[in-house]
Amino acid sequence: MTQFTEEEIKIMKNSGQLIGQVADEYISEIYQLDRVRNATEFKKRLKDINMRAISIGKKGDTLYLEPITELLELINKHDKNYDEIKDIVLIYSAYYLSAIKYSKSKEQK
Repeated sequence: MTQFTEEEIKIMKNSGQLIGQVADEYISEIYQLDRVRNATEFKKRLKDINMRAISIGKKGDTLYLEPITELLELINKHDKNYDEIKDIVLIYSAYYLSAIKYSKSKEQK
């Protein structure tokens, strides 16, 4: 198991938050990210998530994309351990997506 620095964990957390926001509109992105089998596929999925974030921005909710850029650098640094990074990012993504959904359900009541 890789010992990530606090800064690296922060990058994964911020990326997870962004991915959770994208997944609020495009839930399939989380499932597709979970299915990646190597670092190259991981990077391609992140590119697709960036494109989804841009399309959300065109609808009015601008998303800050720097966390994905930082995550790509982290994957390049730890490409042999991409699966650990992926798992951590997915945990944060699911957490933020659930927080968004919970908040919306509270607003509707």
